[in-house]
Amino acid sequence: MTRKIIFTILSCILGTIALEAQPTDSLVVVEREILIATDTVAGGDSTSVTIYTKKNGVTDTTKIVLGNSTITIVNKEKGGSVRIDDENDEDADCMYCDSNNSDKYRLTWWNGIDLGVNGILNDRRDFNLDSDVEGFAPSYGKSRYISLNFAQIKGRIVNDYVGITTGMTFQIYNWKYDGENEFAFAGDSLFVAPNTDKNITKNKLRASYLGIPVMLDFNTSLDPDRAFHISAGVVGKVLIGSMYKQKYNTEGNSYKAALKGDLGFNRWQVDAMARVGYRRLTVFAQVGLLPLFDNDNTPDLYSFSAGFFIKV
Repeated sequence: MTRKIIFTILSCILGTIALEAQPTDSLVVVEREILIATDTVAGGDSTSVTIYTKKNGVTDTTKIVLGNSTITIVNKEKGGSVRIDDENDEDADCMYCDSNNSDKYRLTWWNGIDLGVNGILNDRRDFNLDSDVEGFAPSYGKSRYISLNFAQIKGRIVNDYVGITTGMTFQIYNWKYDGENEFAFAGDSLFVAPNTDKNITKNKLRASYLGIPVMLDFNTSLDPDRAFHISAGVVGKVLIGSMYKQKYNTEGNSYKAALKGDLGFNRWQVDAMARVGYRRLTVFAQVGLLPLFDNDNTPDLYSFSAGFFIKV
């Protein structure tokens, strides 16, 4: 077996050297076939090695066909390259293709970090909360949203122009409030009550989710440095933790308080998401399709977040 491999390599090298003697001012196409006996005792199977060489003074290409695989050696004026392709590879016939350009994940915009602001919408999906729930409206300048997106998987529909992307996401919503109101949890419901005797310095409601997206992606170019890209779809997710945290002063003493549990949050959520970008710059927005809280005492409210995406 070792002799057979060495003989094959030497034969290919000798064939290439012989072809170098051809004139460089004309196109020469040479095909040589070398038959090498296998280790089969009876029946005499053989392995076919075919060498194709094209030479035009600028590019000298040697293409070696071994069964279902192809080895392409390209020598250029400056540098060269070697490719080993399988005949089932959709890029195998592209002799001069840059393999990096065929990497679909260069044109996939999920793995990375979402950073932005988050808010709460009413049942009409706008920011004007009714008087009975206006205490749920956070301070948007302080409320932060972060999402870690990972494990992306892309299925091509039309090359890399159109595809479907999925993966996983870990989302953290932080709604921050001034000290005029505070939250109280009773039974299975979260209530907003006026603050009467505390100097509240930190007033935060937090919820964390683990989700799976299903996004339809569009790219205007196969070059990531020139592509406008749009993604739209849904994110199904499950609540994995929630907390209400306070820091306050009263009667000259400082206190910290944290309340953990489901706090009346809906355990299951579905968000509608859209992402638009050019090159590596991407902005996103997502809105909850299911009520944020799952109890009879809190009117239907919906989560909202928007910001920009950092691709990793």
